[in-house]
Amino acid sequence: MTVDDVYRELLDRIQRRVFAPGTKLPPVRELADQLMSNSSTVDRAIHRLVAQDLVRTVPRRGTFVADREHGFERPETGIEELRKALRRAWRTGMSVSHIREAVDVELASLGHGPRIAFVECNKRDLDRMQALVTNASGVKVEPILLDETSGRTLDEEFDLVAAPIFHLSDLEPVIRDFDHVIDINFVASAAALRRLATVGRASRVVVCAPTGRGVRRMTSIVGQYFDGRIEPFQAGADDPAVLDGADLVVTNHAADLPAEARGREVLTIEWELEAGFASGFRRRVERALAQRSLPPA
Repeated sequence: MTVDDVYRELLDRIQRRVFAPGTKLPPVRELADQLMSNSSTVDRAIHRLVAQDLVRTVPRRGTFVADREHGFERPETGIEELRKALRRAWRTGMSVSHIREAVDVELASLGHGPRIAFVECNKRDLDRMQALVTNASGVKVEPILLDETSGRTLDEEFDLVAAPIFHLSDLEPVIRDFDHVIDINFVASAAALRRLATVGRASRVVVCAPTGRGVRRMTSIVGQYFDGRIEPFQAGADDPAVLDGADLVVTNHAADLPAEARGREVLTIEWELEAGFASGFRRRVERALAQRSLPPA
């Protein structure tokens, strides 16, 4: 079944109250089995329902049918409302061709808003970064953990994919065409940079991250502001004894610090959007969508 087929079937079940208002939809995989489709297609169909406020997704709980006060209206009611709206438009002096053009534009937009994924490696930063991007730009992005992308092709599931620029290489296995990817330059917070700039040169600073590449990236950031010796520590791989006697441990939300870090000063890097992000991001999204012949976000 196509996305349109699955969407129509789910909409029909909601209207017939097979899925009653307020109830939770079955898991995506179960729906895919029922409809002889696949999880990706069902997921896209559900997002169309979300865009129309017919269902709502609650993080870590699932997707629920919208609990409307008066339930779903009959098709006849919608037709009558459409007639009234057309008559009102006619009375304002709009020509028939202008009305038809406006209706065509609205019909084309129903349930077909662009889907943009936002990928990050840990839940804490994912939630915060997603909110920063959406609030600053007005562009809705859907959060996805990097660990959940294995075996997928994200730019086939989504219209565009956004990610911090330092995670682009991590996306290589799950992206078909990087023209469909919007990189975002997140920078370390001013508060974190100020702390690094005021660390005494004789201090013992240890940089902690869960991967070797992450350690190198964090070391590069710290080295721009701290002129002393920087010792690397890869969480889960290196000997925790490295942390003994450290004056400052610099880490991020992706790393799980061992017990040896207790009692040390720990500076966890928070990420912020670079200045001028909002307008530039929206323009890049619009250009990328236009290249894919899709309407703007």
